[in-house]
Amino acid sequence: MNADAVGRLMNVILQMQFNLVHVIDTFHQQTAEVRQQLEVIFEEEKKVLDGCLNGIDERLKECSALVEDYKKHYSELSVMSERLRRLGAEPRPLPAGLPADRVEGVVAWRLQELRAQGRM
Repeated sequence: MNADAVGRLMNVILQMQFNLVHVIDTFHQQTAEVRQQLEVIFEEEKKVLDGCLNGIDERLKECSALVEDYKKHYSELSVMSERLRRLGAEPRPLPAGLPADRVEGVVAWRLQELRAQGRM
């Protein structure tokens, strides 16, 4: 191979090296941009999930209060039913009592009941 051919080959290789460096730089820049966009999307989705959890927390607090109300009203209704029975009234069936004292048990029971009824 003569000197001119070697020189041209070296120039081609050098140009390929410059092109490769440019491609790599462009790749790194695009990768950084995509990463930044994904980080923004991640933070937005994280906020959505945090909102969902806060909503669940609020519903659970409401549920807990309703369970306590149910217990109170059930107890009052049970006493009233007993008084009516003592006064000669026909016994009336009470609504379902709660199968658990703790909210966790009541929620699990209701979920099972709703599934059994096909409402969930």
